[in-house]
Amino acid sequence: MKVRDIEEMKKESVFTVTFTDGGEVFIQAMDEAHARRIVMANGLWSRNLDCGKFSRTIKKIEKVNR
Repeated sequence: MKVRDIEEMKKESVFTVTFTDGGEVFIQAMDEAHARRIVMANGLWSRNLDCGKFSRTIKKIEKVNR
């Protein structure tokens, strides 16, 4: 593989992750599956708060066109 091919494979884009409760986050990832893994790994979809457990469901993941 050429260096150029490797650089093209690692190109990232910005994705908007929308949750069922109306919340949104912007994630920089290589594809939709990568964005989903980032959200799940960082706990952006659930939290333990003082008032109880908070959880949300991912509604959609869309690539931001620039």
